[in-house]
Amino acid sequence: MSLSRPFDFIKDLNDSKHIWKIAVRITQIWYVQIPLKPGHLEMILMDSKGDKIQVSDRKDEFNQWSQCLLENNNTYVMHIFNIMRNDLQYKVCDHVYRM
Repeated sequence: MSLSRPFDFIKDLNDSKHIWKIAVRITQIWYVQIPLKPGHLEMILMDSKGDKIQVSDRKDEFNQWSQCLLENNNTYVMHIFNIMRNDLQYKVCDHVYRM
């Protein structure tokens, strides 16, 4: 008997809760700097089924994670994060939500 929660899939993510657990690869990662505003990290995550979601990470968190998160074939487990509607003007993923 396993006490750990099973992994969720990106296609199932929505804003109904904040406790999700996903296993993903980073397919793209970039830093955005807009003049007179703090910069932030953007990523595209992909799960084992090939579904993708966009992630935005504030600058203070970026400094903490920048050396650990890399575009490669590593699998990362992410859990307890915020989900919000993907209402950005320029969407890089078709998913209705973003992290």
